[in-house]
Amino acid sequence: MSLFGENLQYYRRRSNLTQEQLAEQLEVTRQTVSKWEAGTSYAEMEKLLQLCDMFSCSLDTLLRKDASAVEVEDSKQHREHMKEFRKWITCGSALLIFAVAFYEILAGFGRVDDVVLNTLFMMIAIVAILILVVQGMKDSDYRRKHKVILDFYTPEEKEEFDRRYPAKIATGIGLILIGSLAGMNGDSLPLPPGMNEEVYYGIFLLFVMAAVSIFTYTGLQKQEYNVEEYNKENNPDTNKKNDLVAVWCGCIMLVATILFVIAGLIFHLWEICWIVYPVGGLICGMVTLILNRQK
Repeated sequence: MSLFGENLQYYRRRSNLTQEQLAEQLEVTRQTVSKWEAGTSYAEMEKLLQLCDMFSCSLDTLLRKDASAVEVEDSKQHREHMKEFRKWITCGSALLIFAVAFYEILAGFGRVDDVVLNTLFMMIAIVAILILVVQGMKDSDYRRKHKVILDFYTPEEKEEFDRRYPAKIATGIGLILIGSLAGMNGDSLPLPPGMNEEVYYGIFLLFVMAAVSIFTYTGLQKQEYNVEEYNKENNPDTNKKNDLVAVWCGCIMLVATILFVIAGLIFHLWEICWIVYPVGGLICGMVTLILNRQK
């Protein structure tokens, strides 16, 4: 049996397909599939590409590598990459919100100089942005090297995650609602001497930070299990669309940063100019929806 025949047999059995079922999907006879697996004949290029799409594997793996060994290695690498990516993207997102919350809480005490406040805010925000940029570059590099992966997640793993998913999302929503009680009622809640209502806005943002962390971590975990979507996103047509989205969002956030610096340094509007970032994020979301309207 040839290496191609062994790999074909491995992928077919892994997908719980008989030779007849595979032959029907490829529009060939069962005898043809049998000959491929026995190594007495080889598939045409059109059928090879069809097999690669069907089993989410590369042509090189199908013809020249040990498919079972490749799957084990891919599974390990993908799990490790997604775990690190999920952890650091969650951390970066949380730090961005924490920067604003920290600013509001310190401002609420009224004893910290504005220059110190702005410096601390910018330091935390810069660290958060650098984390997101680095992880984005690492993820792009990983996807460039692993354009196609097998769906090696078991049904039990997916079912267990789907069972816990609603509870996690509900927890995040609950945290925002609880925090909003402090944020909306900051003007009427009692305050210790020397403090103002901005402390309660900061507390609200801490709840938002916790909720966003849950949403980000859980959402990326859900994305990890959707291997079909991963493979789809890495095809050339989708990459072109993603590049366009990235360019637009990059320009929008660059404009937001310029407005933030101008408003803060020239007009001294540090207390409110941070709003340009969430507004920029909303505009990025709308641009993404428009560019991906068919999807």
